[in-house]
Amino acid sequence: MKQLSHPILPFIVFVAFCVFACSTVVGQSKVQTPSQFLGFEVGADRQLADYKQIVSYLNHLAKGSERIEIESLGATTLGNDMIMAVISSEENLKNKSKYQEIARKLADPRGLSQKEIQGLVEGGKAIVLVTCNIHSTEIGSTQMVLEWAHSLVTAQDEETRRRLDNVILLILPSLNPDGQLMEVEWYRKYVGTKYEGGRSPFLYHPYVGHDDNRDWYMLTQKETKAVTRAVFHEWYPQVWLDEHQMGSTGPRIFTPPYTNPVAENVHPLIWRIVDHIGSMMAWRLEEQKKSGVIYGAMYDTYWPGATEQTAFWKNMVGLLTEVASTRMGTPVEVSPGELSGGTKGLVEYKQQSNFPNPWPGGIWRVRDIMDYERIASDALLESATNYREDILRGIAMMALDAVRMGSPGEFYRIAAQQHDPASAAHLAFVMRDNGVEVLFSPTEKAYYIPTAQPYGRFVKEMLGVQRYPEVKLVAGPNIVPPYDMTAWSLPLMMGVTVEKMKISKEKQNNLRELKDSDWPQGEVKEAGASRFIVSHESNGVSKLINNVLAQKGNVSLTSETVRAGGREFPRGSVVVDNVKDIKELGRKYALDLVGLDDTPKAKMEKVGKFKLGMYKPWVASMDEGWTRWVLEQYEFPLKSISTKDMKEQKLNTEYDVIVIPDVSRDVIVDGKRKPEEGGMKYFVDLPPEFSGGIGKDGVKNLKDFVEQGGTLIAMASACDFVIEEFNVPVQNVLARAKSEEFNCPGSLLRINIDPNHPVTYGMPTEVAGFVNQRIAFQTIPPAPEMTRSVLAWYPNEAVDILMSGWILGAEKLQRRAAAVAMSYGKGKIVLFGFRVQQRAQTEATFKLLFNAIHWGAMKQN
Repeated sequence: MKQLSHPILPFIVFVAFCVFACSTVVGQSKVQTPSQFLGFEVGADRQLADYKQIVSYLNHLAKGSERIEIESLGATTLGNDMIMAVISSEENLKNKSKYQEIARKLADPRGLSQKEIQGLVEGGKAIVLVTCNIHSTEIGSTQMVLEWAHSLVTAQDEETRRRLDNVILLILPSLNPDGQLMEVEWYRKYVGTKYEGGRSPFLYHPYVGHDDNRDWYMLTQKETKAVTRAVFHEWYPQVWLDEHQMGSTGPRIFTPPYTNPVAENVHPLIWRIVDHIGSMMAWRLEEQKKSGVIYGAMYDTYWPGATEQTAFWKNMVGLLTEVASTRMGTPVEVSPGELSGGTKGLVEYKQQSNFPNPWPGGIWRVRDIMDYERIASDALLESATNYREDILRGIAMMALDAVRMGSPGEFYRIAAQQHDPASAAHLAFVMRDNGVEVLFSPTEKAYYIPTAQPYGRFVKEMLGVQRYPEVKLVAGPNIVPPYDMTAWSLPLMMGVTVEKMKISKEKQNNLRELKDSDWPQGEVKEAGASRFIVSHESNGVSKLINNVLAQKGNVSLTSETVRAGGREFPRGSVVVDNVKDIKELGRKYALDLVGLDDTPKAKMEKVGKFKLGMYKPWVASMDEGWTRWVLEQYEFPLKSISTKDMKEQKLNTEYDVIVIPDVSRDVIVDGKRKPEEGGMKYFVDLPPEFSGGIGKDGVKNLKDFVEQGGTLIAMASACDFVIEEFNVPVQNVLARAKSEEFNCPGSLLRINIDPNHPVTYGMPTEVAGFVNQRIAFQTIPPAPEMTRSVLAWYPNEAVDILMSGWILGAEKLQRRAAAVAMSYGKGKIVLFGFRVQQRAQTEATFKLLFNAIHWGAMKQN
C-alpha cells in the first residue's frame, strides 16, 4: 500500500531549511576577510602579514566556521607554535579520525583483500597536504593561504562544496615560522630605505637557513620532525604540494612534470599522477591568462632529501611549484632583455613546447605570486576531487607493489655492537621516525628492517649506494650535470655496517617493534673505581669529554695501547677521573667504561678546559649553522665570533680554539662572494653595521692568535683562506680547475685515515668522506720550525675513489691529501678539505672535527 505523507511534513522541511540557511549566513557574516581582520590589503605592495598574524587569522576562521580546524604540530626551534589548518566539509571534519584511519590502511594495505581495499577507496577522502614558505624569503604562499582559506570556508557554490566533500585539505602556512617572522621583521625595518627588500645577514632558520629543505630523511631539526610525524604517522596524505619561489628573471611559474633524471626506485605511477595534476595546474593558469608557465625544466626528481620529494619513495604524490620572486613585499621590474634561460629544459628564453607562452617582462608583484599560486592550488583540489578514487586506489597499489619488490624473510640487519653503537642505533631510529617498519631482536641486540614493506623503496634508497644516471640531451659524450648532491647512503655517511640477509620464520617470531627503550645503554664495569677508561671509537666519547671538563674533572688520552678489564684499549683511549655520576654518563652516551685501579702506566696527554669560538660572517653561512648545531648536540661550549670581534678582540684571551666553517676567502676577508669569472660583479649592500669582512686587521689578528698558541680549524673552502693568507706548506691543486675538468657536486668518496694522530684517534683506517668542492691538497716537507701531518688522503687509483654518487676527474684526487694538521708558531692549524659534518649527516667523520677541537686543548702529561 502506498505510504501517505503527513500534510505538515513539507512545511517542517521548509522551516528547517530556512533555519539552516539563516544560521549559515549569520555564521559567515562573523567571518572577516583577511584584509578586514589585519587592517591592511593583503597582497598590496610593501604589505606583509607575519606568521603570528597568519595564525591569528586562521584561528579567527576556525571560530567562525565549522569547515576549518587548527592543529598544533609542536614548538619550533625558537618556541613558536607550528600549526596546520585542516579544511574540509563540516561532516568530514566531524569524522576526520575515520578518514585518517582509512588513509593509514591504504598506505599499508597488507592483509587486506582487493574487495576491502576497494571499500576503503570508495569510503575514503583524498587527503591533500599543501606546505608553504620553507624558505623564509619565499613569502608569497604565506599571504596566499589567507585568501584561499577564507574562500574555502565561506564559499557556498556547488563546486566548492563538492571539493570539500571529497578532499580533506591540510595547509601548513609556514614550514619555518621562526624564519618567516625574522624575514618579515627585517623587511619592515628597512621599507622606504635603500635596503628595502634586501637580504638579511642572518640565517633564516636559526641553524640551517635554506638547508631546512635538505633535512627530510635525516630529521635533525624540530620542524622537520614535527611535520614528518604528522605526515607519516598521523595523517598519511596521498598528495603533497610544496610551494616555493625561484629567481626573478626566468619563467613565472614552474609546475610539474619534472625534468630528468628520474629516480630509479620511485614507482612509475607517481610520475603519471604528478604529470596529470601538474598539467591541470598549467591548463588553469593558461586559461586565466597567466603567461610564463613552464614544465619539464630545471627541477628533477633524483634527490630524496627535499620536502615533497622524500614522499616519492613512500608512495606519496609529491608536487612542487616554483614562482618567480619579488624582493619580499617590494615589486621588481624586469626588462625583456633581462629574461633568460640557460638551464635544463630552457636553454634560451623563448617559446618552446614546454614553455608555450613566455612572460614578456614588466612589473612583478607579490599579488602576482599569490594569484599564480592560488590558481595552481585550486587546480590541485580540482584534480584530487575528480580523481579521488583513482588516487586512493593508486596509493594502495604502489604500497603492495613495494611489498612485492622485497622478499619474504629478507631483512637489513644492523648490529648494535659496531664501531659506534649510538650511530648504529640512530640509523635504525631515524628509519623508524621516517615511517619505516623497524624491528628489534632483544636477544641479539640487533635491528631488523624488512625489505617487504610499503616503504621498501625508501629503505632501498637510504640503505643502498647511489649511481647518478647520466642523462644526455643529444648523442655524444656530454651529460646533464647533477642539480644537487648525488649520494645519501646512510650506512656510509654514518659509518654503520648494514647486512642484507634471509632469516628463518622462527627468528622472525622473536622480533618485535622497535621501542624507545631499545636505545643502547652503556655499561660501567667496576663502578666503584675513581678513574675509568673508554675507547675513543664512539662519537659519544666527545660528549663525555666535554661533560667531564664542564664538571672540572680530569681527561687524558693515551698515546699507546692500554690493557684493562681483560681487554686492550687502543691508542687515543680516554681516561677520566674526578667524575660525578659515571654510571649515568655511560648510560646517557651509550659508552662502555672500565674502572681502573691506578693511573695507566702509559704516556698520556691531558685535555684541558678550553674556550671555543666559531666565525659567523655577515654573509649568512649554512655550514656555520649546521656546524653550530652539531657542536651544540655534542655539548661543546661554543661562542660565535662576529666580524667586528675577529678584527678587534684579543682572540688569545677569549679563545683557545677557533673554527672557520665552509666560507670562501672573499667572504671572510671582504664580506662579499667573488663572482664566477666573467660573471656579474654587482653586489647588494647590507646596512653598514652588517657589512664587510675581517680585512687585513682581522687576518693579522687571527695569525697572532695561532702564533701565540691558539688552534685554528678551517673547513672546506675556508682552507683556501688559510693557504693564501698563512705561510703553510700546503697547496690546493684544484683551486683553478674548471667544472669540465673536475666536478663532484656532492658524493661519498673513499678516504684513507692515519688513526695515530690526536685528530684521528678512534677513526677507522678508511671512511666515506662527503666531497662537494674542488679541494685536494698537495703538501711538501716544511722547514724545521714547523711540523705537519697528513691525516687523510685519497686512494692511489682513481677507480677506487668513488663510493656513492658521481664524480668527473677522479684521477685528479689520486694520492692527494684530504686533511692536514700542522704546527704554526706556538699554535696549531687543521685543514679539512671535505665536509666532515655535512648537514649533520656524516656521523662517520664528525669525530675529526671533535678531535681537532680537543687537540687544541691538549697538553702532554
